[in-house]
Amino acid sequence: MADRSTRQQIMDLLSQEEMNALEISQAVGVSEKEVPLNLEHIIRTLGKEGKRLLISPSICLGCGYSFKDRKRLQRPGRCPSCKGSHIKMATYRIGLK
Repeated sequence: MADRSTRQQIMDLLSQEEMNALEISQAVGVSEKEVPLNLEHIIRTLGKEGKRLLISPSICLGCGYSFKDRKRLQRPGRCPSCKGSHIKMATYRIGLK
């Protein structure tokens, strides 16, 4: 996979399985903070291919709040409901439109 770009590698991985940002960063060798930027570009590319990025939202492990309406791909810092910071990461997968 070394001859493929980071974004191509991420697209290949997410076409095969659902992954969170930390898993993606470890698999392709980039920092976790770089993953959301790459995903934003991937979303545009997928739209041209008739595919889309499926997102299972982050969930607060303290109160169960779902970040389903969140537009940003970065990891949330705190829960708006209980103010807790123990949050399950969102997961991503490529699927058809």
